[in-house]
Amino acid sequence: MEWLEFGRWSPEVKQLLAHQAARLSATARLPVPPAPSRENASARARKLEALLRQTPASNPWGHPAAEC
Repeated sequence: MEWLEFGRWSPEVKQLLAHQAARLSATARLPVPPAPSRENASARARKLEALLRQTPASNPWGHPAAEC
């Protein structure tokens, strides 16, 4: 396994990598992730419950209606 014996990058390779990183950071602008929501778990649970009530109950496995 030759990659385990790898010592260091040559100065030329370091320079090329630095140049590529500089070009990438100058051209690629990553979107800023949205701020995390401040709502608590119970508020999220209520929203999920309301969302689930909007859709009709499905019974794809044929269970009795009492189990739905």
